[in-house]
Amino acid sequence: MIVNIDEFSELCGVTSETMRGYVRAVEGNPAWLIERGERGRPYQIDAEGGMTWWRARRKDEENASIERQAKLQQLRLDVLGDQAESEEALALSGKARRDEYAAAMERIKLRRVMGELAEVGDLVPLLSHAAVEARRRFQMIPGEYAAQMGMTPEEVRPLRDLIERAVNGFVDAFVMPGDKGGSDA
Repeated sequence: MIVNIDEFSELCGVTSETMRGYVRAVEGNPAWLIERGERGRPYQIDAEGGMTWWRARRKDEENASIERQAKLQQLRLDVLGDQAESEEALALSGKARRDEYAAAMERIKLRRVMGELAEVGDLVPLLSHAAVEARRRFQMIPGEYAAQMGMTPEEVRPLRDLIERAVNGFVDAFVMPGDKGGSDA
């Protein structure tokens, strides 16, 4: 079936002007393009052959778009590292991202002022000191117990070993933010 450019563009779901641009850019004389339109002469296009060309063109454009998205994703990975962003975050414009960031920073400042948020750097020395002091006090228990009960250090050794294992288990399980595993203590 032979169609003109208007009918062909309608079959393909684009405007006549858009299709004219695509058909003009076709190089050579493909079999589906029976006659090119020129000053008063309409295009004559084999509908079936033209549709095959159109589907192949759309597929190529889709593949190019997928390849471009993959390259952009790789570039984003190279720039940002392995930080994953949600689809919603990726859809934000630069201004929207900046506004989101500013709002998040304001929330952080407010929580700090209200005393609901502490810096890790402020907590690390406090927690380290508390863990050392707790360990020291727990290690004193067997000696104090032996003195109160009139026992020898050898008699309280099982208690001392039990407390030592519990304290070491606590220290090994204590993970600070940014650590990959337990502490080395």
